[in-house]
Amino acid sequence: MLRSILKPVEKELNSVYSIIEKQLMIRGGHVGAFAHLEFSCMDKTIRPALVILSARIYDRNPEKALPLACVFQFIFMASKVHEGISEEDSDYIRGDSDPRDGSQFPVLVGDYLYGKFFSFLCKAGIVELLNPIAEIICQIHEGGILKKRVCGQSPTSLAFREVVRKETAGLFAGCCAFGARLAGAPEKDQELMRRFGQNLGMAYGLLQEGVSLEYVTVFLKEALANLSQVPDRSEKNILEQVIRNLSRNGLKSRRMVI
Repeated sequence: MLRSILKPVEKELNSVYSIIEKQLMIRGGHVGAFAHLEFSCMDKTIRPALVILSARIYDRNPEKALPLACVFQFIFMASKVHEGISEEDSDYIRGDSDPRDGSQFPVLVGDYLYGKFFSFLCKAGIVELLNPIAEIICQIHEGGILKKRVCGQSPTSLAFREVVRKETAGLFAGCCAFGARLAGAPEKDQELMRRFGQNLGMAYGLLQEGVSLEYVTVFLKEALANLSQVPDRSEKNILEQVIRNLSRNGLKSRRMVI
């Protein structure tokens, strides 16, 4: 369903996938051989799509948003690789174990992906976004620390909601706000898009934690309210469809390898 909704930006999304795939090839092979890079179709798509659609609401030149879409996907991938590293120190012994299940290689792969985010910002000439994006990364890792402390608590608790805000919603907010900013949106609209992404990210993150659709409805309704105030473009309609699809179907998608 999501694929059909995002059909109007399929070309741009495929460009992002292609760019990222090229960056995953190093002299030692594909970095997926050294860290787990299995993500759902939704996780492969949603963040780049938010950047592209948020930019296209304000600028009809979608190519400008592609490097930023890659930046946010690299950050997501890096954070998930680091999140999946075992707390037990482990070494990879050639031929005796899977290097992806160790600690040394995944740490290096995560760092490599974070390095790519900075490289793409520089190459695209949008280094002014470095500071706010670095703050988002700090929030992601702070959320990871908090998650260890609230382990066992209900995903509907206020403490767990704060974890989702830091780990997931902040990155969604950045995708939307900075996509709009890159396209020249007024500050008022950038804030609207930030709040839209924040609410969508809260719903998305809570659903990933197993919270029922009924509980996240408040965030999806607020996201729609934020979106209602931005320019009436076809991309706005696509984002509304994404919200409604999420409210009906949740996160029904198969895992895939990037």
